[in-house]
Amino acid sequence: METTMQINRETAMSLWNKQFGKADKVKDFAGREMAKGAYDDRNSQYGWNVDHILPVSRGGKTTDSNLICCHILTNDEKADKFPCFTANERQFEIRKVENHYEIKERTPKQEDDDEEEAVNFYDSAAGIRLYKNLKGIQNKPVFVGTVTVRLRAMRSTAVLDFIAELFSGMGIDYKKTNAYLSFSEGENILITATKAVPLKEDIQKILNDCVVLKTYMESYFQPLGEAGDCTIFFGVHSKSNKLETLYAENNFQPSTMEYSRVLGYSAACDMFINELVKINTDANTAVGEREKAGTDATRNTTYRYNYIYTKLAENLKKSIK
Repeated sequence: METTMQINRETAMSLWNKQFGKADKVKDFAGREMAKGAYDDRNSQYGWNVDHILPVSRGGKTTDSNLICCHILTNDEKADKFPCFTANERQFEIRKVENHYEIKERTPKQEDDDEEEAVNFYDSAAGIRLYKNLKGIQNKPVFVGTVTVRLRAMRSTAVLDFIAELFSGMGIDYKKTNAYLSFSEGENILITATKAVPLKEDIQKILNDCVVLKTYMESYFQPLGEAGDCTIFFGVHSKSNKLETLYAENNFQPSTMEYSRVLGYSAACDMFINELVKINTDANTAVGEREKAGTDATRNTTYRYNYIYTKLAENLKKSIK
């Protein structure tokens, strides 16, 4: 049975020797070069440190089997993300293998790698082929994920652009809201991002992005005074066909009664998810009965999900002068 250890220079060097032997310069799993003598040196292009494969925030232990030597930039990008993350512009996933966790590079399907050829609408055969393909998916059930961000006293439109970039690939909509009865300066904004989520991986990716946004809000935007209190809600709902998704009302936030109730004890940036998000992501093991916050507009149970990426938060706070 492995014993828990303290991470310091001695244990880091011991781990290096176990993973790389006598090598003085190697590449980490993301392809970044590291030098043995540059341990914990942020001023070196070869700086590295030790990271938990399964984050401590997810129950990961400080044991040999759960530790990995990686470049400092790789560690910063991975942070507490689980199970999917991007490092050095490459996609990775943390998977359980027998009784431990490993980092595996994600290999998208070949058809996803190939750029789709633009449709030549002057070619009747190509246009009709596109239409028939689209027609074939109209009556299939669709799972739709929507992120709703209620932002009070937003003082910089750059915050809106940041959110749009974070949720790129989703349909973004903005409108003013009176949800907050406040005399604070700045705009009260409702941001909605919507996307079909056919796979669990799609739901997990959006949940991870929501945690990123919450981390930035609490650790950077709010301390700088760029935004006031905010609430993030991520809900997934099932629709029977494409037409239903087009005409559906915004059911992806807590109902008015429940929302006003939870605001009474909200954090600076409160975050909620609904039942379908919970059961299709790692949130299923992180939240329980005590996190229940009510229901959304379609009577799906909602849960408070107030997690942040701790390493990212620490780095953001350090950047504030």
